[in-house]
Amino acid sequence: MDWQSIAQAKKATLLSLVPVRWRLKPSDIPSVAALRDVSGYICRFLTPQELAITGSTSVKILANARSGEWSAVEITRAFCHRAAIAHQLTNCLSEIRFIAAERQAKELDEYLYQTGRTLGPLHGLPVSLKDRFNINGLESACGYISWLGQTKNSESEGTLVRKLRQLGAVFFVKTNVPMSMLMGETSNNIIGSTINPYNRNLSAGGASGGEGALLAMKGSPLGWGSDIAGSIRIPCAFNNLYGLRPSFGRLPASGMATSLPGLPTAGSVIGPMTADLPSLEMATKAIIDTSPWKEDFDVLEMPWSEDKIQTIRNRACRHGESDGKLTFGVMNYDKFVLPHPPVNRAMKLVTEALLERGYEVIEWDPPLHSPAIDILFQIFGSTAGASVRQAIDASGEPPLPQLLSWYRDSETQPASSSEFWDLCRRRDEYRAAYNEYWASTQARSAYKRPIDGVILPVAPSAATEEGLFSYYAYSGIVNVLDYTSGSFPVTFADRSLDFETPDYEPMNLTDRSVWRTYQKDLFDGAPVGLQVMGKRLQEEKVIGLMEAITAALQDYTGSESPQA
Repeated sequence: MDWQSIAQAKKATLLSLVPVRWRLKPSDIPSVAALRDVSGYICRFLTPQELAITGSTSVKILANARSGEWSAVEITRAFCHRAAIAHQLTNCLSEIRFIAAERQAKELDEYLYQTGRTLGPLHGLPVSLKDRFNINGLESACGYISWLGQTKNSESEGTLVRKLRQLGAVFFVKTNVPMSMLMGETSNNIIGSTINPYNRNLSAGGASGGEGALLAMKGSPLGWGSDIAGSIRIPCAFNNLYGLRPSFGRLPASGMATSLPGLPTAGSVIGPMTADLPSLEMATKAIIDTSPWKEDFDVLEMPWSEDKIQTIRNRACRHGESDGKLTFGVMNYDKFVLPHPPVNRAMKLVTEALLERGYEVIEWDPPLHSPAIDILFQIFGSTAGASVRQAIDASGEPPLPQLLSWYRDSETQPASSSEFWDLCRRRDEYRAAYNEYWASTQARSAYKRPIDGVILPVAPSAATEEGLFSYYAYSGIVNVLDYTSGSFPVTFADRSLDFETPDYEPMNLTDRSVWRTYQKDLFDGAPVGLQVMGKRLQEEKVIGLMEAITAALQDYTGSESPQA
């Protein structure tokens, strides 16, 4: 069977797992020209109870599951329905297990009825996972046709999947990823391209783009992605979501498919993705509280610290006051690629909101990011090129245009051991210089202590057109440093505010190529998110900083409402 037939069969199988009553007619799907934003359009296909359930946060869903207000079956069925519609509108799913999910939910209901107790803190909560996570009975093709047909068993599952199941979570879907899992957008020859629910002219980002689109459509209350150069934060920024990129070793990342097997450094990490910030904290804490280091040797024995997050909350601004005592570094651009007007405006909004609440803001001018990203991608390239080519050639499918450089580079001789370790040495020297710069901010702060976190773009644009995401320095710097970073929503691109800049003189060819992609009418309505970066293993602190920033935006009294 040729690769086209294999891909068509997988796509048909996926649709066959959607109940007939949930399938949309062609006339139900408006053209992009008629309706670019389908994030609210999906509601017309749902019942009032389904809308109430899927419109709730994870915290509320769990409370209603504990009280018996909603059964686990009702919750699961509502999200299965909404996820099925979301997929038909955005191409966001890679695997479906609706029948198994409802069976699991029924068992949870019976357990609650018989014992009067919930199975765990995530009892009855549907959880979606990026396609990389192995789940018993499902495939993890990860955008490669040659990886189809390899159904995973329980032994291939990782610590996260096992812990989530023990906590009472219900697995119902896995979400689309790009071929190779190494792109800032989500496209492959199996499912196709995942589009942005808020603006279907644009991409949902990547590599956790299916997860981003599904969460934006409220087809899942909690998702899990992975991040090697921005793959959690980019889709969150593009889809009006919150996401956490923890440092390596804080959360368990076993049991996952990869294009970088055996990479001894700069590895991928996992993190939660949500539509609300409390759910992000809840999910992170829930997994850490299971002591995953007892099962996964890569996880550090580092329990959740309520004291660390409370310390940040104690220095946060009180509601309606201007008494914030946190210090933020702000980097509007990296001196190599200037962000698009919507991102520039988002940075200005956040800065003004923080200043209005009494927070200290310091200009962030660290060692240049772009050379460090070159090192990071050379480290990836030492193994990724050959792995990507092997997986593509195994089926005969063509590489996506975005992957041609990786594909062609695999023809060259891979880096020698000495060359690889030289890259690691240069990376470590950069880390040391960055850490020294961070410490130096103590002399510039009124509080005489280093900054608490850095606010910077996730990407130079508010989403991109298909095939045009090319610059990773804003997101990838976190991975170079192995810092903790959290992405958060700020505003939406607005053609009446975010004008083109025809007189701008680009700094270099890369800057020029990014600058040329912006069109105010094309980007109108796309979400704009940013990130706050803390140092290594500061997950609690970063979540606290995200709370402070979000509260400042909500209380902002400037002329423009951030979430307008």
